[in-house]
Amino acid sequence: MARLRGPLCLLLFIAVSSIWILYAQNRANFTGTVTAVEQNPKGAIAHYKFDPGARTKWHIHEGGQVILVEEGVGRVQARGGPVIELRAGQTIYALPGVAHWHGAAPDQSATQYNISRGGIQWLGEVSQKDYTAAPEKR
Repeated sequence: MARLRGPLCLLLFIAVSSIWILYAQNRANFTGTVTAVEQNPKGAIAHYKFDPGARTKWHIHEGGQVILVEEGVGRVQARGGPVIELRAGQTIYALPGVAHWHGAAPDQSATQYNISRGGIQWLGEVSQKDYTAAPEKR
């Protein structure tokens, strides 16, 4: 059996490390099962599938975030505001510096494109009370 050497070995190490880092980030910053369908290495554009009940933790984007629901039923909430339900094709903008979360409805999955600028500050878990609040429909 041939041994991996040089650039190929380094490439394999980087790929495995990147997968582990994404897994660890998902475990730390999400509740439930969230799959990165596609992610830009700079973090500016991400494509996630949220299983029913899955969501991000509260977080802030320095430059704001656009959330587009591609499939399913999503939810989003800015701190202090109502939970908003979004269906496929609907978009919402989280203003820069505003704490918010987003994810899937409790009983339906959601696939989302998320476009953001600047750094992300991760905050705490979204309470079950906040998550299950009756949503506004748009």
